Amino acid sequence: MHPPTPALDDLLEALDHRIRAVGEDAAPGGDLPGSGLCDLIDTLSARIRSIDAGYRRCRHRLALLPAGCLCTGPDGVILEANRAAGALLGPAPDRLRGLSFPAHLHPGSLSAFRSAVAALERGDEVPVQEFLLARPDGSTLPVGAAVAVVRDGAIEHLWILSDVSGQKMIEEARRRSEERYRELTGNISDAFLALDQEDRIISWNRVAANLSGHPGEEVIGKSIYDVYPDLRTEEVIGFFREVRETGRPGMSECRFHVGGRDHAFEVRAVPTREGISIYIRDITDRRNAEEALRKSEERYRAIVENQTEMIYRRLPDGTITFANDAYCRSIGIPPGDLVGRRYAPAIPADDQARIQKSLHSLTPAHPVLAVEHRVVMPDGEIRWQQWTHMAFFDETGSLVEYQSVGRDTSAARMAEEALRLANKKLNLLSDVTRHDTLNRLNVLTGYIDLSREETKDPDLQEYYRKEEEIVREIRRYMVFTGEYREIGVAAPIWQDVGRIAREAAAGLDMGEVAVEVQVADIEVYADPLIVQVFANLIDNSLRHGGGVARIRISARESDRGVTIIYEDDGIGIPLAEKEDIFERGFGLFLAREILSITDLSLRETGRPGEGARFEIGVPRGYYRFTGPGQAP
Repeated sequence: MHPPTPALDDLLEALDHRIRAVGEDAAPGGDLPGSGLCDLIDTLSARIRSIDAGYRRCRHRLALLPAGCLCTGPDGVILEANRAAGALLGPAPDRLRGLSFPAHLHPGSLSAFRSAVAALERGDEVPVQEFLLARPDGSTLPVGAAVAVVRDGAIEHLWILSDVSGQKMIEEARRRSEERYRELTGNISDAFLALDQEDRIISWNRVAANLSGHPGEEVIGKSIYDVYPDLRTEEVIGFFREVRETGRPGMSECRFHVGGRDHAFEVRAVPTREGISIYIRDITDRRNAEEALRKSEERYRAIVENQTEMIYRRLPDGTITFANDAYCRSIGIPPGDLVGRRYAPAIPADDQARIQKSLHSLTPAHPVLAVEHRVVMPDGEIRWQQWTHMAFFDETGSLVEYQSVGRDTSAARMAEEALRLANKKLNLLSDVTRHDTLNRLNVLTGYIDLSREETKDPDLQEYYRKEEEIVREIRRYMVFTGEYREIGVAAPIWQDVGRIAREAAAGLDMGEVAVEVQVADIEVYADPLIVQVFANLIDNSLRHGGGVARIRISARESDRGVTIIYEDDGIGIPLAEKEDIFERGFGLFLAREILSITDLSLRETGRPGEGARFEIGVPRGYYRFTGPGQAP
């Protein structure tokens, strides 16, 4: 497919001039008449120009074709190329002439190219091939290639190339979309079915197949009502028809008999171009849970209504949302007149300020508090009530509602006050009696000293000595009663074990005895007099330990709680006396009583001859570690 000579018009014009000159020079009546020859030449020139114009029009149209066109020889050398081919291959069309077409193919496409050429040589028709072009910038481009043989003298191959990258992208996007669609419908927990306009199944997922009990492919094309007979009801058929006709999604419920029992299902239908998509969800558990919740709420309401405690719920603005009979009776307002309106009981101003401060301190991390205050009843009587308030917050931390549970504590308050006054009077009587008794003992001691000076009789001196011992014992009893009176007077508090052990040792004359406190960051909940426990233990070691040089206080934790261990290196306590020591003297007896107030225990576990060992047992809930990451 070679281009015509660019100067064809010039050549034809020159030939015309020469032939005409020959014709003019010929003799009249000769063998070559000039006029007839000129007519033939004119006809020939006109035809040649017509052919050339047609050829130029073909070349021009070929150049403008949107598809890439190549003309190659059987060896693949490019003879002609249009603009679109140049855009696909990279070089301009004029530069493509003489180049090898296979040289512009990706190595992976050479085999397909050779197969196409071999088929052409055999005379076979070659279907559209897909080649991958290797572009000059290193990129690749997929093209569809159609080829035909031109046998016009020389054999030439005419290639039509079209860019299929966009189509590839569309196909890939569609493939991925279909994969995502299959993955989505295949992995959802709902049964999914796609139906056509006649309610025939186009596709479904594994859950739908399991629900029907049919293999996957055998139901495609069947009516959904044949696969799920339970759906063949006027309600469901009308529901599907309405979704198709209105083009609006909808939801309905139905019941299937599956696995030997009825199940409740939620059926959602969404209109599509093909028909409708159906999502079937088993809501049996949800319906059962809702029914159980309804019954539970009924039981809860019955329990709450019958409670003697006062219970109500209110919004932050004071609107009552619920109140039981006990609360309504206490304020004299029927439930029907109370719920839905704002109500606040009459409370003395100083108590009101304290309540508001407490309520404002509630947070999502600490939503509960208890407060006791006075309330002015409808008849004007002032009574004491104890309320436990719980605040409810939403996911943003904003207050939504309060729930309050209260009880009347007026009687308890009166009893507590009466008991306080009685204890005050008893303590006063005990103080006066102990004071007077100690004074009388001082007088008695003076008379014993005077009596001893009046006689030298050894027997009488012995009597006086025993009388003095009795007086000292009576003094000890008086001191013990004073100490015992303080047990339980103050409320238990959290106390650092290491600190109180050191305080106990600091209050005694330790001499050369070393005290090692190996307890770190442990607090126990106990009577404030727990320091006296350690003081009594240390005093016991100093007075009865038999040459104690070292005292060690440590702790260990177990699954039952914490054990605080007191040890000395003295002579120890005989086995037969391990329990008697808690009854024989006031000190250890008092120690046990102090610890027992908060369920702490005390026992002696040492080996005779190896020193005394006391273990203080602290149950869970009565100790805590105050140092981060610390262990006993």
